[in-house]
Amino acid sequence: MVGAFNVDPDRNCIWRDGKPHQIEPLIMDVLMFLIEHAGKVVTRDQLIEHVWFFNPGADESLTRAISILRAIFNADKTNAPYITTIWKRGYALVAETRRSEAGQERRAEDSEALPRYQCSGDFSVGVLPFQNMSGMPEDAFLADGITRDLTMLLSRVPRLHVAAYSSALAIDEGSASLPDIAASLGVRYVVSGSLQRRGDEFQLRTALMDGVGNTQVWAERIESTLDQFFEVQDKIVLDVSTSTASALVVSHARELQSRRQFQLNAYQLVQRAENLRLNYNRSTAQEIVQLLDRAVTLQPDDAAVHAALAVQLTQNVTSKFDDNPSQAFAQAKRHVETAISFAPDDPDVLAAAGITATMMGNARLAVRNLTRAVERDPNNPHTLAVLGWQHCWLHGNREGLAMIETAEARAPHHPRYAVWAHYRGHCEIRLGNVDAAIAAYRECDERNPDYSLNLVTLAAALAFAGRDDEARRVIDRIRLIAPDYTMADFRFLVDRMIYWFGSDPSGDDMVSALGAIWDSQAG
Repeated sequence: MVGAFNVDPDRNCIWRDGKPHQIEPLIMDVLMFLIEHAGKVVTRDQLIEHVWFFNPGADESLTRAISILRAIFNADKTNAPYITTIWKRGYALVAETRRSEAGQERRAEDSEALPRYQCSGDFSVGVLPFQNMSGMPEDAFLADGITRDLTMLLSRVPRLHVAAYSSALAIDEGSASLPDIAASLGVRYVVSGSLQRRGDEFQLRTALMDGVGNTQVWAERIESTLDQFFEVQDKIVLDVSTSTASALVVSHARELQSRRQFQLNAYQLVQRAENLRLNYNRSTAQEIVQLLDRAVTLQPDDAAVHAALAVQLTQNVTSKFDDNPSQAFAQAKRHVETAISFAPDDPDVLAAAGITATMMGNARLAVRNLTRAVERDPNNPHTLAVLGWQHCWLHGNREGLAMIETAEARAPHHPRYAVWAHYRGHCEIRLGNVDAAIAAYRECDERNPDYSLNLVTLAAALAFAGRDDEARRVIDRIRLIAPDYTMADFRFLVDRMIYWFGSDPSGDDMVSALGAIWDSQAG
């Protein structure tokens, strides 16, 4: 509640005496940011950075948002103004704020309506790694790329469950029977194939097999030129989806027809960037940006490349892998806007918009975009994991944790698998379960010991829990891996991630606990 008003952020509504005031989502984002900083001065730049992402044209939008909120709150004549202007600085929400039990119950009801992601039995398929038959190691990226792309495209077929790419990648086709492979992936059908390139031409052999019946459903050989590479992928997707269940209406066929032109060098750069995530650290993160920058230059009309670059730019800021956050965020916003202009309903683009909002600290905008992405592609485990993380931060319940755990169970070989435990740690902090957060951060450390931000959050949790000696050992590791990281960097992160903390611990509690040990370890 804010003063005499009930605020329902999930429904973008402010209530008083049974009268609703419906407001726009971005105006609610402004109000929620003020609520999270109640009693404190919030600058106009902070609000613009949080809600509009460094957009210079947002100044008038912010003025309008404050005006609308004041007009609503002015209906309460018994109190002083709810939002005051601090001359040449910004605004402060001075009205009393408190959490409503009714609001908590409503959020619990909303979480009950969250989609459940379950396997669909006979309507399920896994894509095994395509074999590179060219005899040239540099062509491996084409075979790997078609495996990844077919998995992604099939996952968008309505009601078709698709095994995670990373899980299928771990399968050795020659070491197990077809029924065993299908069972290990949790699917009925299996796609396998090989690719051979000769200059600008290639030959693709593909087979669809029934893992239950241990039979081959169909096989085909396609010969084409590289400029038709995506069209060949689309044909296979349509053949597989219609063969697994003729009752499935492939409603995404129109979307496939609008895909971009194939550009060999750009495609190779994107595949190389994705593979670097298996060993994620400052060096590989910066290399990913360089590769995707080159890919954008080669193929400037590719929405997927713009989206991937936007995500990486913001992740680098959050992980302290970029020393100019304002510039990186501004670049990321431009790339997201470009991607959306090319493909506004593409699930990867929507996921990128959601992840970018996540890294910028706007959980409300993140959940809006990530929910749309999951609705369009329920088989993408990373989108589900980030949605779970942001849902937990926004609503303060365990439903989001269940989403992350689902992603981990579904795709234990995913390039981003290590960081999902990091997300779980963040959720446990939000819920006040510091010991569980420590366990999750340690699990992330086991999966990727070079991820410096995870070590920072682990050290903070240990310090808050009073486990000072353990915290000191982790800080020593941070100074080896990320010697430039400072307490000011952690403070910047905590201030930006306004939905990270509940009341115990608060963000200030975590900063104080880590700072006390960090300073004692200086030098």
